[in-house]
Amino acid sequence: MNTTYDADLIVIGSGVMGGLVASAVAQAGKSVIVLEAGPRVTRREILEKYRSSPVKLALTNMKLQGAGSPYPNLPYAPTTYGDYLEQTGPVRYNTNYLRVVGGTTWHFGSALWRMIPNDFKLKTLYGRGRDWPFGYEELEPYYTRAEYELGVSGVDEEDQSGQGGAPFPPRSKPYPMKGLPWSYAFKRVAERLSKGGYNPVSESNGRATQPWEGRPVCAGNNTCNPVCPIGAKYDGSRTIDKAERAGARVMENAVAYKIEADDTGKIVAVHFKRPDGSDHRLTARYFVVAAYAIETPKLFLLSTSDKYPNGIANSSDMVGRNLMDHTGMSVTMMAKEDLWPGQGPTELLVYLNGRDGPFRKDIPSSKIKLRNTVPTSQITSALIAQGVFGSKLDEEIRRRSARELNWATDFETLPLPENRVSLSKTKVDGLGLPVPSIYYSVTDYWNAGRDSILTDMKRFSELLDADITNIDVNHQNRQHVMGGMIMGDNPKDSVVDADCRTHDHRNLFVAGTPVMPSVSCMNPTLTGAALSIRLADKLLKEI
Repeated sequence: MNTTYDADLIVIGSGVMGGLVASAVAQAGKSVIVLEAGPRVTRREILEKYRSSPVKLALTNMKLQGAGSPYPNLPYAPTTYGDYLEQTGPVRYNTNYLRVVGGTTWHFGSALWRMIPNDFKLKTLYGRGRDWPFGYEELEPYYTRAEYELGVSGVDEEDQSGQGGAPFPPRSKPYPMKGLPWSYAFKRVAERLSKGGYNPVSESNGRATQPWEGRPVCAGNNTCNPVCPIGAKYDGSRTIDKAERAGARVMENAVAYKIEADDTGKIVAVHFKRPDGSDHRLTARYFVVAAYAIETPKLFLLSTSDKYPNGIANSSDMVGRNLMDHTGMSVTMMAKEDLWPGQGPTELLVYLNGRDGPFRKDIPSSKIKLRNTVPTSQITSALIAQGVFGSKLDEEIRRRSARELNWATDFETLPLPENRVSLSKTKVDGLGLPVPSIYYSVTDYWNAGRDSILTDMKRFSELLDADITNIDVNHQNRQHVMGGMIMGDNPKDSVVDADCRTHDHRNLFVAGTPVMPSVSCMNPTLTGAALSIRLADKLLKEI
């Protein structure tokens, strides 16, 4: 331990991004402290809470509903399952993230995708959004390392062929594990849609298909949300465990609320509160904030002083701005044959016909996926409300469970400065800290994507001989929280540079998805992980 500092590095946030940085630096023999606002949880306790709930969780419009999340939602570290976030914009930002050791990957769907080269130069190619300060080739080796750190399974043949016109990025190594097998529903749906030129793609994901670093093979329990009961799916607690084995110290129930800088601009300390409201201070040589794309700007904005009246690292007034998600839509269909969705993982079959092309000048990139879930509780409730009971109720539950298909589309969104995280002026949490206030909106670019996908969905229904029973274009949130601490070469319109270092403070970095200048249509976890590993490499050259 450094005699001058409490640690060489303090990481704020214990999810996958913070865990990757902490693990790499600790394994290099440096002293690391990880601060986590929430408590430590175990798979056993989460599983038991879920099992004993009288109303099981249901995934509705990508928002966990029902008896409430089995994860703790505490006054000093509230999750977003209640009314924690203040909403002020025309579009509600219904994200659900956790504040526990291991972070939100405890209940993520486990999709782990790379972006493609064209996603890094959106402005140059299509006149939309922003370019990254570097290209895909810079991040490729870190994508590979992230896939092996997280244990990703996928189908190499698809990546090599680019089947169906869906572009895939070049790879330097194959996936760590082969892809998961398809269920009957996936095979039958793919067979019928292929006749219309819609070629299926297997989603690369964090579920083990062979024993992997203590994880068993995925057994298809279909409860990826809210928890994998056997631990076959990756979650951030595994990387935090690795960091602790390497000597990192994890301090849970430690709510960071201020980053302290000296007169020269060097960050010298972080202040945090315990659940009892007591104040504490820790010092370090370097600091990495990995608190996701809402809590990270919240912390920066809270860190005011005479020298920094608008918060830390905010000379550009960009902290909190350019908040993004894969704001999407869904369509439900009723097939005329039994397909039996719900076998295996909750998501695996996707269509990427709208991933890339000149159309991106006018229509956003998109990904269509089949939600492999059976919302039995919603089906039952709807039938009872219609007055269906007895044997007819049982018959209808079986029929609808076997035939109902739900298609979800994720759209690329653009970095808009007006979409932002700020601090509420009227509402505080259990520690008296202002809660995040969210302003979110979409543009005609999103509307163009919606209209395009509605055409695809009509064609899907024809090919599947299915009736469309519901269309939801009400700006569904996908829990893919990105932006808010955007990356760029110009300190006047960005928060961090190409190394994820804040422009204003040489020893302060931001890890993960908050720094992304563009977001494609693909789940961002693997990109955030690659950026975090790259950040750790940069740190180790200096510490």
